[in-house]
Amino acid sequence: MDNEPITFYKLIILYTLSKVGTPIPPSIVSDYITDRGFTNYFTLQNAFGELLQAELIQEDTTYHMSYYSITDDGRETLELFGEPLSFDIRDEIDEYLTSKRYEIVNEASFISDYHKTEDGTYLATCTLREGTHVLFHVELDVTVEEDAVKICENWKENSEEIYQVAMKKLLK
Repeated sequence: MDNEPITFYKLIILYTLSKVGTPIPPSIVSDYITDRGFTNYFTLQNAFGELLQAELIQEDTTYHMSYYSITDDGRETLELFGEPLSFDIRDEIDEYLTSKRYEIVNEASFISDYHKTEDGTYLATCTLREGTHVLFHVELDVTVEEDAVKICENWKENSEEIYQVAMKKLLK
């Protein structure tokens, strides 16, 4: 298999992550690449895997989703080897990201996860971010895993209201 196309996909991934500036789900990048017919899902997953292994991107995983961001080494690699990405491709990626801005903000701003504690309870963690800046973070310890899942699932829909109430009450 020729290594040049996968290098091109890796550069697209690095460029996209460098432009967003916040961890995003892989679907944002994958949709751009596969919708344009550049490659298939499996080749793209291989590209993500190789970038992770080389520590050019990093992955943060919650109970239901992964988020990717570019590392400093990834930025340096893009600067040194990003020339094969034409200005047309870069402009197209920029336009795609602009059209997906709301979806990106929505996906990257409301993060929730849970894990089982040493005590046998479940700690649900909910975070509201603006870019990489944490606006609000709350951890709730519950006894039943289903409650932790419910908290995580409801976080996205209710986080802004919870944040506003907390700020109002705390700033009184």
